[in-house]
Amino acid sequence: MARRAVRHRVPGTPGYHAALVASVLLATGGRAVAEPKLQAIGEASVGYTDNIQSAPDQPIPGQSPKAPGAFILMSPGVVLALANDRSVQRFGYTYLYSLFFAKPSASSSSNRVEYHGFFDLNPRSSLLVGATAVQSNTYSSVLFTAPGAGAVNALPPGGGSFLAATTDEIFSSDIAPGWRAWEGASMSVQAPIFGTAAPSTLEPTARAGIETSFVRDAVGVEARGDYAVIKNSLRPDGTPAGVQEQLILGGVAQWRHDWGRYFTSRAEAGPEHLERLNSDTGFWFPSVLASLAYATEFGDAQLSYGHTLSTNPLLGQSLLVDEVRARGALPLTKKGEVLIAGSLGYQNGRLLDEDSSLAAHVDAILADAAVAWQVVDQLLIGIRYQHIQQISDVRTPPLPISFVRNAIMLGATLKLPPESDMPHAYRAPLRVDRTDEIRDAVEPGTPGMQQPNSTAPGR
Repeated sequence: MARRAVRHRVPGTPGYHAALVASVLLATGGRAVAEPKLQAIGEASVGYTDNIQSAPDQPIPGQSPKAPGAFILMSPGVVLALANDRSVQRFGYTYLYSLFFAKPSASSSSNRVEYHGFFDLNPRSSLLVGATAVQSNTYSSVLFTAPGAGAVNALPPGGGSFLAATTDEIFSSDIAPGWRAWEGASMSVQAPIFGTAAPSTLEPTARAGIETSFVRDAVGVEARGDYAVIKNSLRPDGTPAGVQEQLILGGVAQWRHDWGRYFTSRAEAGPEHLERLNSDTGFWFPSVLASLAYATEFGDAQLSYGHTLSTNPLLGQSLLVDEVRARGALPLTKKGEVLIAGSLGYQNGRLLDEDSSLAAHVDAILADAAVAWQVVDQLLIGIRYQHIQQISDVRTPPLPISFVRNAIMLGATLKLPPESDMPHAYRAPLRVDRTDEIRDAVEPGTPGMQQPNSTAPGR
């Protein structure tokens, strides 16, 4: 595992953006360039669910009734990885096809392309970038993400085709000994396709912050901005809401602390203001986050609580939410051939109407767990269980309605060459001392272990 303290610098010259592009090109062409590695991936699972189309327990006119059935998932994919002494990049494509034997019309497919890159721009600066695009002919495809990977989000009922894309970047730099500054930006877009009647969303976000670190502590502040446009959304009573525009501005104070060798915590709180631009209404709310994380070279786990306002692109709705979530991916044996991964989360949410008033309740419960055995370096087999429950005051699709869904799956994953022969996927640090950072390692990590999504500042 790569362990180092990176010292960064924030340039302030007029040619900063040109220099940034040049630095990326130099980082890509750094010394000690390894040959690109191409990996073929094949995944297959058979399973059974008690609710094929996530239908409500009490039937709604015009919606498919609740029905159980067996299914099969087939997911081929490919990964191209490039690494040198100054960068780690991974390109991936995945195709997923789900076939429901009892109801073939509910079968679906999706295509996913993604890119993740980390660059040491110079001895004091680093850049983390990513992009993902998903095309699917059903919303249920989001249910088959890797265990422990998904947030607790409400889902619309029924089917529908959509295209979703997200891009993001985080630039981090040292401005003085013990001081770090960063800026980040992202853009997410989701739109219905192939004649699907559903909301579309556009959401750019930006943030910038600064912190100072000590031996085991770091304190700082971060300013945030979030703009969202939602088209073809519905009011909580089911009537058309028209175009909704909103702006969220605010900031938080942050504190991070390392507890021993493997544990680290994070806390942040601050005021944010929501303004609905189409109705000239809004309100202040506290943004709060607290988390405790555990990370080693071979796995990680995290427990977190958050209170925030977020936009759900699948629903085309904004919600004020409280969320508690635990997630992790850890080996159960010394050699790492037996693995466990999963997540458990609860979200209590309130829909916002066009006048910024709190409306219907939408709660979500997600439990997802998997146990796997690395038979050989190339082959992983395992069993997975998933429980999803949504509790809602509304009964008008495509607003989120109440349903319960359980599923169990038995599957296998084949990787050629094995993950141990690939450049290591980059893992951003959460700790103040940054010893949990992982990039292309001298000693490869355990195959099949999922890397965590970092929320550390400036990563």
